[in-house]
Amino acid sequence: MTHRPSPWTRTGGALLAAAALAPAAAAWYLLAVLLPDDTERYRSYSAAATCPAASERAAVEECVRTVPFTVSGTDLRSKNLRATLDGAPYWSGEVPFGDTGPLLDDLKPGDRVDGTVWRGRVMRLERAGVAQASSDQPRDEMQITAGLGTFAALFAVLAAALGALRFTGRPGTAALARSLLLWTLLACGVPSVLAFWTGLPWWTVPAVAVPAALLAAEAVRRRNTGGTPGGPRRPVTGRLPA
Repeated sequence: MTHRPSPWTRTGGALLAAAALAPAAAAWYLLAVLLPDDTERYRSYSAAATCPAASERAAVEECVRTVPFTVSGTDLRSKNLRATLDGAPYWSGEVPFGDTGPLLDDLKPGDRVDGTVWRGRVMRLERAGVAQASSDQPRDEMQITAGLGTFAALFAVLAAALGALRFTGRPGTAALARSLLLWTLLACGVPSVLAFWTGLPWWTVPAVAVPAALLAAEAVRRRNTGGTPGGPRRPVTGRLPA
């Protein structure tokens, strides 16, 4: 007999499928906006030449210039790590950091530091041979962004599929959904971390993560007693007791 889903079941399925738009939008932003922008900034910064010493300084330059600054203060609060610099035209202001060391926690008002400036922002500070990159310095971390974007895209597909199954009266169990989510997370997280550690290009992450996630989803589906989410259970075979 065909199972007809209740209105509440259909509503829940429709809401779950609609909720898939949120991770889909996140995937679009990560893969279509943030990833190309980070890639361009990193390549441009790595290829930037040193500004000619005799050239006129501008507020924003494509070349890299070393500028002497005076530290006027630091903020070492956990969510607001920054140094306030002064004494140089155009670039005086606050420089954000992601950590207190190895230089930021030793800076005191009045200290002189050398700042590497590119595109109107301070990329790193150096004092007495100790240097620290600021949060504005481009980093080769596109593999992590690719992993997050791939996971968001696959999560959107998973949510839409489960919502559609629920809407049609074949809801998967919560345990199945959790298992699929966990394996999708592992399929995206492991390749992104390995690619980051080994320096592989970012595109290797989705190239590995998508097939791995699909294989994991198929394995979970086969282990499910019904073969498919919400499907009929396989018959149990065995000898009846005498």
